[in-house]
Amino acid sequence: MVFTNATDDAATARIVDKVLAESPRITALLASDSLVGARLFRALTNRGVTLPRDMSLVSWFDADWTRVTSPQISVVDQPTYLFGQRAAERLIRRLKGDTTEPQRLLIPTPLIDRGTIGPAPV
Repeated sequence: MVFTNATDDAATARIVDKVLAESPRITALLASDSLVGARLFRALTNRGVTLPRDMSLVSWFDADWTRVTSPQISVVDQPTYLFGQRAAERLIRRLKGDTTEPQRLLIPTPLIDRGTIGPAPV
């Protein structure tokens, strides 16, 4: 399931309420970015949800806040410096006249499990 428009705390809280109403079908959440992840964490903990016992949570991007919560938040790391470096290298080659075909580049985005991924609740 995809929930959109987690644009502020109130909208995110409504999404969390809907997710919890679907329980136990929905057992994990993947936040689309770090800001949404922080809002989800706050909304879940405000409702007494214990991570990962009651719900698993993974956020996209290894933001500083994900390491100061209890438990620390599991993340899909997004190596933004490496993304920019690779893009800049390709741009510089183009500016210097490189006319080779566009290439696809795979940059690993590892999962860092810090403890908010658990088995599905029974």
